[in-house]
Amino acid sequence: MAKGLPRIFWLMSTGSLLFFLSFNILLPELPEVLRKMGGQAYIGFILPAFAFSALLARPFSGWVTDKLGRKHAMIGGAMFCVVAGVLYPWAQTLWLFFLIRFLHGFSTGFSPTGFTAFTTDIIHEDRRGEALGWQGIFSNSGTAAGYALGAWLVLGWGQQGIFAASSVLAVLAIMIFSLLPETKPDTDNTRRNGGLFYRKAWPPSLLMLLVCVPLGALLTVMPDYTAELGYSNKGIFLTVYIGSSLLVRVFSGKLSDRLGRAAGIGIGTAFQVCALLLLFFETAFFPAAILYGIGQGFNAPSLFAWAGDVSTTETRGRSLSMLFMALEIGIIIGGLGSGYCLNLHTHGYHLVFGFSAFASLMALAFALSRHKKSP
Repeated sequence: MAKGLPRIFWLMSTGSLLFFLSFNILLPELPEVLRKMGGQAYIGFILPAFAFSALLARPFSGWVTDKLGRKHAMIGGAMFCVVAGVLYPWAQTLWLFFLIRFLHGFSTGFSPTGFTAFTTDIIHEDRRGEALGWQGIFSNSGTAAGYALGAWLVLGWGQQGIFAASSVLAVLAIMIFSLLPETKPDTDNTRRNGGLFYRKAWPPSLLMLLVCVPLGALLTVMPDYTAELGYSNKGIFLTVYIGSSLLVRVFSGKLSDRLGRAAGIGIGTAFQVCALLLLFFETAFFPAAILYGIGQGFNAPSLFAWAGDVSTTETRGRSLSMLFMALEIGIIIGGLGSGYCLNLHTHGYHLVFGFSAFASLMALAFALSRHKKSP
């Protein structure tokens, strides 16, 4: 563990791990759930439906985080996850499945805004990238373990079992979040500082959108693409990519503290361009996963630290909510775009990896253009 970071930071990070684990254990199995309902053509909507509802929640999550408090956002979002896990087994039709999926996505629009604001509140900006790197390690450990654990649990417990496990994990996250102190300032400057949005956060938000288009595409197509290559575990690519991301975050956040946020993002997007080109040319499956994860390990701490740097404690929730909104928009574009490519084109996977590489190239160009202007 990094020396000097407070104990409440590690407690909060443990809660974030459980929160991300609670909904990611479901992801590898949801395409199969949809197929059993006759919804093969709608697989490309699984992530966009989730992301769109989270997108709708983001502006309000920033307002709740700044006006009511960080804990309200954290606990409220996790409570939605508990309810969603209970309701999934009742989904026997496509419209009901996507309604529950919509509600589940809405929950994730709140908790991450709350605990990311909490981190930026308690950590000075000269160690903010480092702290957010560690927070990302915990959160992404939950995501990576979710992909692997979900595929394993369904073999022993069935689909009903993973839905129950999802709710239990969300309850544990709530218990941890309830132990944290509130860090919201006593003053309420929500109206004076611009309502639901914080415009100074637009540069990291635009970059977040661009780097999340490929992410949305990969999260959508990789379970099936991995199976087509002959791997029994459909979550193996995503697990490897997140595992390499975790290793990099130990030092990538510190590097962004020293070199600047745009420099960290430039390094990250360069790695991701290389990874996506490897997938496009079908040359190296696991090296592509490793390179993509390294890129993500640089991008995420730098982007969140940048949004924290340009905000104050009174505007931090809205600054971060803009970043999360961009994340959801990018995932929606990537998910819908990949679904379109797979449904209408013979060489669908090549198109998916091609437009993903182009989005990453745009992010790289913008990051380099902002290098001297970023914090």
